[in-house]
Amino acid sequence: MPYKHYALPDRPVRCDLWDRLAAESRPIVVYGMGNGADKLFVRLNTYGVTVSDVFASDGFVRGHSFRGYPVLSFSEIREKYADFVILLSFATSRAEVLEMLSDIDGKYEMYIPDMPVAGAEEYFDRELYNTHYDEILSAYDALADEKSRDTFAAVVNYKLSGKMHCLTNCFATAEEIYSLLPAEKIESMLDLGAYNGDTVRECMKFFPKLKSAIAVEPDPKTYKRLLKFAASAEGIELTTVNAAAFDREGEGEFLSSGNRNSSVGSTASFEHKTARIPLVRADSLTPCVDYIKYDVEGAEWEALRGSSGLISGKYPALLISLYHRSRDLFGIVNYIREKYPEYRLYIRRTLCVPAWEIALIAVREG
Repeated sequence: MPYKHYALPDRPVRCDLWDRLAAESRPIVVYGMGNGADKLFVRLNTYGVTVSDVFASDGFVRGHSFRGYPVLSFSEIREKYADFVILLSFATSRAEVLEMLSDIDGKYEMYIPDMPVAGAEEYFDRELYNTHYDEILSAYDALADEKSRDTFAAVVNYKLSGKMHCLTNCFATAEEIYSLLPAEKIESMLDLGAYNGDTVRECMKFFPKLKSAIAVEPDPKTYKRLLKFAASAEGIELTTVNAAAFDREGEGEFLSSGNRNSSVGSTASFEHKTARIPLVRADSLTPCVDYIKYDVEGAEWEALRGSSGLISGKYPALLISLYHRSRDLFGIVNYIREKYPEYRLYIRRTLCVPAWEIALIAVREG
């Protein structure tokens, strides 16, 4: 896919995707079902936008319904309407699905609305952009290289427009992301939001001197998978912790889904179970570490504050997720820049839709 340079939109932005949908006279059809579609319906309702139909890919329709709509196939949508607008409501990083979506996007008017990942948070719309423009510009200017600024601007353009090209024309591979980290200096790591051990497994491949890792995962169901990985991991001293990384010790309410959408103290979507789990400050887990990864489903701010001692002590390399809450994209960048000016800051994201897997990489100069 081609690489494209992006710039921040001029302020003020006067029209975003939601404004365009509110003024749309053509039928609006939602592609996909589930949690993402539920959130999308709620958001559209606030703008008075009516969905005409819901559809799934040909071959995946089994006579079921969603929110009172019979689920049609894409072929049936094309037969029913001469012209229509598609809103994609699911996420994917699979190459064959992305290729199929690119083909649809080239033939029809398709948008991929940016939906908050962690609970019912504020949206990155024109009002947020215009209000926080100075902070957004400050974060953009704080980034260390052109690709970081391109990636940041592409994500902003996507959030305001919903257009797929902003996501598919500016991305990085895992190898490129790891190349920004001081691999030869990393012997220990702290994995906050360890899931099933996939990040530790990946780091073992990219960090040749990695000897030890502490993997913190709050979801009880996922933690069992992490334990299974830990029991079979060879060549590394792996400690697992069934808790949520936070800025205080104690207990917290956890919304468990058994997948990557589990979260602490967020607004539940369907298929969540509430449980009480331990909260832990990363500072209490180890006196020092070479690398910290934060992917804690919306609690990144709390986890950062809970690891302030580790950061200011040795300035480990950091990789922080920026996509769970709307303000994280610029707020966390500015927080790290102001509190820890010793770091050089990069932004990269792997290829997927919508704008998930956005990472801030912080590496100390020198």
